[in-house]
Amino acid sequence: MSKFFYKGKSMKKPDHKSPGFETNKTVRLGTDKAPAKISVQSEERKLELISTFEENGWASIITVAPEADENIRDLEILLEKKEACAAVSQKQASRNDPCPCGSGKKYKKCCAA
Repeated sequence: MSKFFYKGKSMKKPDHKSPGFETNKTVRLGTDKAPAKISVQSEERKLELISTFEENGWASIITVAPEADENIRDLEILLEKKEACAAVSQKQASRNDPCPCGSGKKYKKCCAA
């Protein structure tokens, strides 16, 4: 008999149940699966919001209720996300680019030091 004799059962493949493995299950606000739900008091305001949503390509459900308070929280959330993305996308000068202060030196010799 060989010295490599396997005793025991075969190992079961593990089930990954942590949140990192469920990335496709999250739904973004403003898509067709999860439209933004807005309630406004007038038709004019509804038309303004429809144009805003169409500009940005967001899906929405807008209802007009004159006696109820205006609820535009979902729109505020979407606008905050848009502003945060715009702030991150500003490009910083790399080491060998000319310095943005206008001195004519490389960034690494001027403002990065």
